[in-house]
Amino acid sequence: MKLNMITKAVSAVILATVATQSMATFNTTGAVVQHPVNLLEYQKADSSYEDAYLNGTLNVRDSDTADTSYDAQLGINYEKVDSSRNSNFKYGAEARGYVKKEGNADRQEKYNGNAHIVYDRYLNPNANDLFVYGQGALAVEQEHDNGDAGLKNPLISATAGVGYGRVNDLTPMARSMRLIEALIQNGNLSATPAPAVYNTIAEIIEREDAYRAKYGEKTYQQYWIGDVQKALGVNLGASGAIRAYDVLTKERISTRKYGWEVRAGAGATLKDYAGNSGDPTFELQGNYYYPVNNKTQFSNEAKVTGVLNDNSKNYNLNNAMSLTYELTDTIDWENKWDLNYQNRENANNLTTNRLSSTFAYDLGNNLNYEATASLTHAKVEGQDASVDKGLYMGVKYRLK
Repeated sequence: MKLNMITKAVSAVILATVATQSMATFNTTGAVVQHPVNLLEYQKADSSYEDAYLNGTLNVRDSDTADTSYDAQLGINYEKVDSSRNSNFKYGAEARGYVKKEGNADRQEKYNGNAHIVYDRYLNPNANDLFVYGQGALAVEQEHDNGDAGLKNPLISATAGVGYGRVNDLTPMARSMRLIEALIQNGNLSATPAPAVYNTIAEIIEREDAYRAKYGEKTYQQYWIGDVQKALGVNLGASGAIRAYDVLTKERISTRKYGWEVRAGAGATLKDYAGNSGDPTFELQGNYYYPVNNKTQFSNEAKVTGVLNDNSKNYNLNNAMSLTYELTDTIDWENKWDLNYQNRENANNLTTNRLSSTFAYDLGNNLNYEATASLTHAKVEGQDASVDKGLYMGVKYRLK
């Protein structure tokens, strides 16, 4: 079956699902709720979120210069972020396995994993947003043609530097707004509460981990949702309690962030896959996040890395821009533009642009189906550009 036929078929299914879901939402909920607050009014610096996913993906590509190719992967990833006025602490890990076939070439297999840790410390959080940071990373890999070399010699790197700016996590307020919206549409609330109530509920939602630690995994939710009800000042009854439970435990809102930060640091590859240490490196990074509204998140992350060597002209520029829109309570639409420029001393420079559009549909029980269409333009200096078209289909299971 031709790739464009597959794309049209998947697109038709997605559009039909979106239309059906949207009609169902309108018919059962009635008027749209007008909130007296917006996301930016939640500026609480103390925040914490945790993500863990198990995912599988099938990718089919069609190229101007090669036969149709495919690859499949299975992966697991985890990330934990804790933020306060004084510091930010982020750590995570992921592992992935690939099966890949390019045109008429032999099938390839690859397995890799990595772990990272980043710590930011604000020097005077009450006066300005100047901070110092340190980060470390470890990576391992195994390919069918290099045996266990990438496992015996893990890649280890470290970086330290200074930065300025602050990024606030507004997801608790987005969840607070969603909860109140659901309770009004379900008939458990007659009107929107005062803005201060939104903020109080957002803070209670933010403290989920504290409730879990105090009351235990099996019982904390009744106390957590009970305090939400107290903040609302009404008796939600059985119907409202069940609706609140569904929204807070089963509906997942993509992370909402606001703010900007810049970083400049120096580091080194302490050990590569060959067991050798590398030259000192540098990095310059700038991030910007803006929630356009309660359903839309804009993000841009730019980074330049290179080698601190008088004789080296090698450096990489990466810029990742994305716009995520929540079509319904169960469907997210994410659009990305990824730009990568490699300035290479002993080879022609390479510029790659990748545009992608993803529909993520919540199947329930923390299971998502994702379909992504992509267009990749790669240009090697002095050569004709190549264009690859891709269709990715996969499932993602949220562990946390």
